Amino acid sequence: MSRFIDHSRDLAIPLGSLVLVTGISGMIAIHIADEALRAGFRVRGTVRTAARAHEVRSLLPSPDLEIVLVPEMGAQGAYNAALTGVSAVIHCASITNFSPDAESVIPTTVNALVGLLEGALLHPSVKRVVFTSTSGAASKPRPGVQFAIDRDSWNQEAVELVEREVSEDERSKMGFEWGYQVYVASKVKAERAAWRFVAERNPPFVVNVINPAMNWGKVMGSMGISGLHVQTILNGQIPPIPSVYMVDTIDDARIHVAAAIDVTVASERIFACDEPFTWGRVVDIIRRVLPDAMLPRADPDQLVDLSTVDNTLGARLLTKWWGQAGYKGLDQTIRETVEMCLERGSYSR
Repeated sequence: MSRFIDHSRDLAIPLGSLVLVTGISGMIAIHIADEALRAGFRVRGTVRTAARAHEVRSLLPSPDLEIVLVPEMGAQGAYNAALTGVSAVIHCASITNFSPDAESVIPTTVNALVGLLEGALLHPSVKRVVFTSTSGAASKPRPGVQFAIDRDSWNQEAVELVEREVSEDERSKMGFEWGYQVYVASKVKAERAAWRFVAERNPPFVVNVINPAMNWGKVMGSMGISGLHVQTILNGQIPPIPSVYMVDTIDDARIHVAAAIDVTVASERIFACDEPFTWGRVVDIIRRVLPDAMLPRADPDQLVDLSTVDNTLGARLLTKWWGQAGYKGLDQTIRETVEMCLERGSYSR
């Protein structure tokens, strides 16, 4: 694994500074904490329960890590105490269970972010705030259609869908898709609230937003969605998900850290998006790793995500701070995901 490169002249906060990572037990957040610790920063993480705190400490047994409880992220002043002495914040905490309850998910997500920004105003030590959004906040998937995504792109369709009158029967028919649209709409509204806060309040700290694609790769703790997708294929089925962009979880985590520490990165909306995939490509990569595995046949006519995403800043940050040749790529990411499944015994050769 490539190591952190200390570009001291471009550090917005000195090595050894305290970085707050909210929702640290999450799949992406725990890797953000790990990369920040490896780079030489101290980390304070927030969790909702003592059980989560124990889980994180078992995965990251570092003397430079502390854990604090924030049971309700949307409560007024929820993060005020956790912000004490903090130089940078990476706000990953989110409602990721795809709850269908838009009237709860959206206000909680928005209130948590705005409340954190308000709290940061009370702590002059805070120089940087990074928010984890999603690439889905910029556009809905449209496989087979050519279009461009940039910092001015928004998935207004998701917002309009969850705001209109939708019957229980219609929600039930949509199933998981409804919960996903609620999640995306919550990110759209939270992002817009953050940028509005910056424009109206002119805070003394920098705000950056990361819009990650679907995360795959070898991860700590729970295998997350990435491992489950590969495991589904190993079990003989193709996941019912369209072609979209992917990104390796460690690449994603590193881009978050860079956005928090690089003085040249300010007021950016960074798309952590590597390349689009098709299930045919994924199956072919798995077959090269496990030539004897009985794998399902993917639809050879699956429409590919033809959108163009301005993902160059993320690639440059990976090169600058970790010496990588840009993003990891689908091939290596899937290979490492398969290795994880083998190591954890979720698939036997």
